[in-house]
Amino acid sequence: MSLRANIEHLAAAQGIEAVAVVSPLGPREVRGDDHWGPVLEGALNLLEKTEEPTIRLVVGKHTVVVQTEKEETVAVVLPTGHAIAKSLRRMIRRMSRKVRAPLQATPTVSSPTVGANPAMDSPSSQSAPTTQSSPSTASSPSAGHSDSSDSMHSW
Repeated sequence: MSLRANIEHLAAAQGIEAVAVVSPLGPREVRGDDHWGPVLEGALNLLEKTEEPTIRLVVGKHTVVVQTEKEETVAVVLPTGHAIAKSLRRMIRRMSRKVRAPLQATPTVSSPTVGANPAMDSPSSQSAPTTQSSPSTASSPSAGHSDSSDSMHSW
């Protein structure tokens, strides 16, 4: 039963606010925002009353997608119109077939420290380059504009 095993992956997907998984292997598991618990339970109960493999419910500004795959049922809350809605059913189907590796914490990127690159810490590398303008350029009506900046525009 892979949806139960992959519940953390579903809950971690961008845009997903809450997830519930029901399977014969154990009690209902819920991840995400706790205030969606009663709504997810009601959506799962509504699916049981229908003969459909999947239903969608609109609750205010959110959509609840309830889908059955094999013997498991999953309910997912996401903002209505979120980009993940296009691929959510496929993602659920794939996760029901294969157990994914456990989620890993995202690595943090640290900023470079002074002294880490001696070439960058030298006084010559920290000074700003100086430019000199020729006398003919300074007195022209387009002073301050170079040919390269004019080529960026299609006049």
